[in-house]
Amino acid sequence: MKQVIEKLSKEKSAQWPDFFKIISQDLEILEENLVVKLPAKSKLLKEIISYIFLSGGKRLRPAISLLIAKATGGVKDKHIILSEITELIHTASLIHDDIIDSAKLRRGNETINSLWNNKISVIAGDFLFGQASVKLGELENTEIVKIYANVLSDLCDGEIEQFSLLFNPDITLEKYIGKSTSKTASLFAACCKASALINNQPIEIVNSCNQYGLSLGIAFQIVDDILDFTSDSKESGKDVFSDLKNGLITAPTLFALNSSNERAKQIRILIESRFNNNENDFDKALRLVFELGGCEQAKQLALNYIENAKESLSFIKNPELKDYLLAIPETITKKIK
Repeated sequence: MKQVIEKLSKEKSAQWPDFFKIISQDLEILEENLVVKLPAKSKLLKEIISYIFLSGGKRLRPAISLLIAKATGGVKDKHIILSEITELIHTASLIHDDIIDSAKLRRGNETINSLWNNKISVIAGDFLFGQASVKLGELENTEIVKIYANVLSDLCDGEIEQFSLLFNPDITLEKYIGKSTSKTASLFAACCKASALINNQPIEIVNSCNQYGLSLGIAFQIVDDILDFTSDSKESGKDVFSDLKNGLITAPTLFALNSSNERAKQIRILIESRFNNNENDFDKALRLVFELGGCEQAKQLALNYIENAKESLSFIKNPELKDYLLAIPETITKKIK
């Protein structure tokens, strides 16, 4: 198992070469804790957990948290626990997302709801949420407990909000950003803010770390939404074009809908009909999103948030660590350049 964990760590370093090296030993500890040390009693649950964490995942959120820790005083044992909590919550939310979306692929592998069933998958996700809660207690920090409790609340709120807005062409940019914050950016912000709090940083630095995570998380979600239009299943490791097909209005579609071009009205009609009037309705809507520049405008929005994230790092004096944290948003946006 140790060799498997080392292999996983090397694969992640290859994916994110610049900034993973400095925290590679910390990430190996995290990997071992996730793959080996979660206290599942059921043999089936152990099998599912191993499958989940051995299937990959970049561990981006834990890596960001650990880098913020290094930039604000150094990595302590509680930062390792924090990184584990962050990945447990993220992974649990993905399991639940795949059930809701009836997704067949995740990270290029079959989803657990495809391999087992929805009932078992829900319980597996709940188990990971439960383990995250247990580990939150180990931090013995009520402020961080409150931060992560709000993240869990935001995840549920964002999911319900997303469901209520399906096939609704009247969604506003404000609503979209709010949903993206709840479902994605709140966890990015939490792991950055909590890392600074563990190192007893002043409120100004804590707030800067929070802003870095928040802006980065929103940009990450926008990029992910763009890739649903521009990548293929092999590249993204999951089903593509699924957002629009399922009635989810993300940034590219939102910008196309708000285009001054007369054809924007056609997209609205197609969405409101749920692509049911003609077998070519979905393909037509997809084509219009591209032709009306939806992806290009979404890209610019993502870049704006990336700049906000970079500006939040002005407090870091160590040039090497600052460069690593600046490299993360650059790497994220390379996918859409």
